Amino acid sequence: MDDTQTAPGPRPDAFILTGSFLVVCRAPLYLAELARRGLKILLITPSYWREDALAAAKDPDHPAYVIDEVAFVDGDVSRDNSYLPGVLSAARRWRDEYRVVGAYAVGETQVEPTGLLADALGLRTPGLRATRACRSKYLQRWYLPEFSPVSLTVPPESRATFDPAAVRYPAVVKPTGRHSSSGVETVTGPDALPALLASYPGHETVLVEEKVEGQEYSVESLVQDGRIVFGSATRKATTDSHAHTFVELSHTVPSDRPEADEVLLDANRRMLEALGFQDGVAHAEWRIGADGRAYLMEVAARTPGDGLCILYELATGAPLEPEIVRIALGEPASYPKPSRVARQVYLEHVPGVLTDVRVSGFDVEPVWVGEGGLWPAVGPSAPADPPTLRTVLVHHDRGTELGPLRSSEDRAVSFFIDAPTVAELDELEARVRRAVTVHTVPAVPDTVTHVLVGYSPVMLAKLDEHLPPGSVLVLEEPAVIEARGITALADRHPCVAALFPAPSQNEADPRRAVETVPRPAGVRAVVPVVEYGVVVAAALADAWGLPGAGPEAARVLRDKGLLRAALAGSGIAQPDWAVAEHAEQVAGFRAAHGGRCVLKPANRQASLGVRLLGPDDDIAEEWAGTTAADEPTLRAPYEDTARYLVEQRLSGPEVSVEAVVHEGEVGFTNITAKLVQDNGHPVETGHTVPAGLPQPLADALREAVTRLVDTVGFRSGVLHSEWILADGTPHLVECAGRLPGGGITVLIDLAYDTDILRNLLHVLTGTGPVGPLTAARAAAVRFLIARPGPVESVTGADEARAAPGVTELHLSVAPGSTVRSVTSSWERAGLVIATGADAVEAGRRAEHALSLIDVRTGGGAR
Repeated sequence: MDDTQTAPGPRPDAFILTGSFLVVCRAPLYLAELARRGLKILLITPSYWREDALAAAKDPDHPAYVIDEVAFVDGDVSRDNSYLPGVLSAARRWRDEYRVVGAYAVGETQVEPTGLLADALGLRTPGLRATRACRSKYLQRWYLPEFSPVSLTVPPESRATFDPAAVRYPAVVKPTGRHSSSGVETVTGPDALPALLASYPGHETVLVEEKVEGQEYSVESLVQDGRIVFGSATRKATTDSHAHTFVELSHTVPSDRPEADEVLLDANRRMLEALGFQDGVAHAEWRIGADGRAYLMEVAARTPGDGLCILYELATGAPLEPEIVRIALGEPASYPKPSRVARQVYLEHVPGVLTDVRVSGFDVEPVWVGEGGLWPAVGPSAPADPPTLRTVLVHHDRGTELGPLRSSEDRAVSFFIDAPTVAELDELEARVRRAVTVHTVPAVPDTVTHVLVGYSPVMLAKLDEHLPPGSVLVLEEPAVIEARGITALADRHPCVAALFPAPSQNEADPRRAVETVPRPAGVRAVVPVVEYGVVVAAALADAWGLPGAGPEAARVLRDKGLLRAALAGSGIAQPDWAVAEHAEQVAGFRAAHGGRCVLKPANRQASLGVRLLGPDDDIAEEWAGTTAADEPTLRAPYEDTARYLVEQRLSGPEVSVEAVVHEGEVGFTNITAKLVQDNGHPVETGHTVPAGLPQPLADALREAVTRLVDTVGFRSGVLHSEWILADGTPHLVECAGRLPGGGITVLIDLAYDTDILRNLLHVLTGTGPVGPLTAARAAAVRFLIARPGPVESVTGADEARAAPGVTELHLSVAPGSTVRSVTSSWERAGLVIATGADAVEAGRRAEHALSLIDVRTGGGAR
């Protein structure tokens, strides 16, 4: 390379790097490679990095320690050429002091000034056309019409006169000088376009272009002397699959959809030739349209962002940065093909204040790099090594308020994985997604008086009538929030002040919720809403000095095995039982109990996974069914929580007892009569309130409940205990420390002219006990059990609603839906609730109304 510089005397060889100080230091291999060569390292970076850069330069453990000089310049990346005067001023001085042998723009902010200074010094550059066009999206559309979607350039002075009808929708609006997806949005129609154009700063030029619907990729190219010495495609996922923004959510290197490689690499080669791209690295983003063509979204003449350099090293075993330096110095460069597949995944989060990030099931702790910290070194492995989670990065500090994902800077957590094959990588990604939890919390309004642990639309609908607007804080697991689509909960229910993502089902460590959820200043009650929130609700109430079940009682009630053990010797009758860890134990228990037993999960609800086994049942098959039963939309995927029991199979009528307890004293009680399926899945088909038992048996049940409360130490709340009356003696089946499900709360309210939810809040606020109530009538619910198959028609609902005594009818099936065999309460097809003068009349009315409903499925009528 000719030395065109004229300063006299010997000058040390130097290399100029430009870009954000953080981006340069997060790519320390550039600095290490230049230092290894003995070159003076000169850095040009924006002035806002002055304090950080000067401090780091004094730290021998910081990558910046090897930098010899730093020039600080002022500018705005969104304004054309704003950095240019400062960059050239620094370069002019250095030209006289050093023999500058190379220059490279590590980040986006100074790509064009770097190209100009390198051109003047006779150094290797992408070329002036490529350098200029790669910093301007409208120039890319001007130079590269063959590869561009239909687009219009809108200068600032043309916004007011721009005709929205001139655009084909959906359209994409993007600022032409920014990076990191900032300001890029989809517009679905002409009405929204003027307001969006007016939202950009007055100096910005924007593109309005037809949206290309299709998979997004990038192509990374090492180019030397105008020839591509290495090119590879990366597949991307972005928020535009479910939002109006285009924030990148994952990168896969090499692309796991190689069928697109030929089209992408050919278009990328021709695009670089059209730009006259000479020396450097190109990072071009593409979409494959419905017509099979590759459309250029944008191209940059600098190191690819995010963790793409790390991904290439994981995939190939070799770093990119030394080869980029070789290109800048005019030395022959090469790069190997990938031998593994690697991926960086950015996790979406619920907006709020970042409080914690946890990883379970992997020997990896999150690394809190924050907005300005260095990333850890992530070295490659051998091609055949097993799939590996390399690191989990947290890109913001605790206490940062996270908003919606509108640009790359809004992302909070990412992880790196690699594997020998795409299938193994996909499986590992799914596991890591389940293992990483991002905890954010909203600011808790001062209006909150009641904290609900778990989401129930039925309870919230009642609280909308009972409590003032903004008085309820709902705690729910992030996974459940996503699965149930309840992010906008406060928009649905006036009483809800905020939905608070929290580890509300972490029974192994309920203190995490106590540490995560700030105590609302005016809180009066913590309410356990769902079965899986009982333990955390008790922990929060205890920590905040409020009435509740008590942490130990809640823990015992959430595990049927712990409850059985706690009641041993209490005088409460129970079936024989044992913990079951494998099918052979179940078989042995069955053999010892006359060929009959019950197999059940120890900590599920709604009869999920419960099997009544006889002598001819296949134990292995039944064990597999029980252990596979789950509620993925209701239960957070905490690992190692599954426990199972095998029990003696009792015969007799089934009842439940609902009791309102205040400071350990049992007040109001109700006894519910139950109907249960007569098959291997004991799902309830009906309830009647009150049960109408003989007084001695009712007294025995109430006495047993009082003894249960004393034994487990239950303090305040509602208990829902289930019993089998075997040989006239109540035997405990299980007990929950929450309101009952299955419509029983509605039946209690109808029968006793009360409000059981208000009674629960009464004791949980410490207001006082709720005494015995006299039933004014009876109420019954009967559940609709339909024949399995696709639903063809549903008739008779109007007639059923008009039937005598009917107060409610709900159907969960409709034409087009599918009825499945009823193995848990969630699979019932609907319900009818009716009242009557007594239990017999209420039950008869509910059954009559139910008989009027006809659900015709592919398998025949109900």
